Amino acid sequence: MQKRIEPFQDYYNRLFPQPYNGNIHEKRLSRSVTFQVTDACNLRCTYCYQINKGHHVMPISVAKKFVDYLLSADESNTYINPTISPAIILEFIGGEPLLEIDLIDRIIDYFLDQAIKKHHPWAKNYMISICSNGILYFKPEFQAFIKKHRSHLSFSISIDGNKKLHDACRVFPDGSGSYDIAIKGVRHYREHWHGDMGSKMTLAPGNIAYTYEALRNLVELGYTQIFANCVYEKGWEPKHATTLYFQLKKLADYLIESGKYKGVYISLFEGDIGRPKSEHDLDNWCGGTGYMLAMDYKGDLFPCLRYMESSLGKSAPPLIIGNVDRGIMTLPKEKQCVKCLKKIDRRTQSTDQCFYCPIAQGCSWCSAYNYQCFGTPDKRATYICIMHQARVLANVYYWNRVYRLAGNKKRFVDHVPDEWALKIVHPDELKMLKKLSKEQ
Repeated sequence: MQKRIEPFQDYYNRLFPQPYNGNIHEKRLSRSVTFQVTDACNLRCTYCYQINKGHHVMPISVAKKFVDYLLSADESNTYINPTISPAIILEFIGGEPLLEIDLIDRIIDYFLDQAIKKHHPWAKNYMISICSNGILYFKPEFQAFIKKHRSHLSFSISIDGNKKLHDACRVFPDGSGSYDIAIKGVRHYREHWHGDMGSKMTLAPGNIAYTYEALRNLVELGYTQIFANCVYEKGWEPKHATTLYFQLKKLADYLIESGKYKGVYISLFEGDIGRPKSEHDLDNWCGGTGYMLAMDYKGDLFPCLRYMESSLGKSAPPLIIGNVDRGIMTLPKEKQCVKCLKKIDRRTQSTDQCFYCPIAQGCSWCSAYNYQCFGTPDKRATYICIMHQARVLANVYYWNRVYRLAGNKKRFVDHVPDEWALKIVHPDELKMLKKLSKEQ
């Protein structure tokens, strides 16, 4: 029904299937490894979670040590294991990563050179992931980089819906907007490199009223894969949930009546959310609990980039699990930290209310934000709950309209308890949703 670019993780697992008994610790994984090549940025985005930026650059010597560590790992390594993770995603972040595109190119060259020498499976099974603000897209060095690495490159430019929203949040140090520059890069990438670029939009209390306008603009700009999510942080109120529901309902009408629902994927509309999860489904949604690995410019290693000092600021100490000079888990506190991270699952992280929630499917969390809030990743911040409820109600509306239009007898069942729903929509609206979810 919707067009979705297949993630590298899923693509690899489809090509090389492996029996899986439901234990996430035994899954065949594409390991995501992040290099923070710099903490500098040429923009000053108002909502950026990296609250403690600087002007540091990763030395190439540090990057090479990290590559050597990754490629030397074997089955004795409980964190990096090419047998369990026969493919790797090399993610490069900042700050703004294109500020250091020459460094990124040198890192990849070294990675491939060493992987080939070692006959390592990652020499072929790798992907390069870069998300940029687009300001330096036309830099000749980056255009040469695209040409050189195109077959293994996943590249995107962040666009916040439309010019008004983008220029209100994604600004230069002088306060001016960056939309025109960014969108020029998006168009060139599509036309010149034939790249199907996705977009990511972050919804917060301050911009939730513009959800429809922003997402419609992205669709009309030609985006076919749009990821949008509500922030996990505090600040959500029932009024925001009501706004989100009606914004998504309006978006649903637009997509259906224009016929664009057939070729566009928007993550806010998922056909498999809003139902109870099995008690045996303990998968931890968040990869920052032992299934990702990030290194800052200093060479310190973290479970994910959100555990870095540049993200946490002074709200919590960085959660360091190693260093490129000595490896992972060489100190007792690091061993204990990783041991705890890998034991976290949906049950340990959730209260009974969350675990047995009638619409648990599709609800997500950020373990690093949990750590930032509570001092431990094994506890779940639930500020986003009411926004998930609103999203589910909107999906009841969207999917049942789509199914009916297609002559499909399938129905998206409304599992949202009435007492929750009535905090978001009025009784007549709820009655309409219930009718949609039941009619044959």
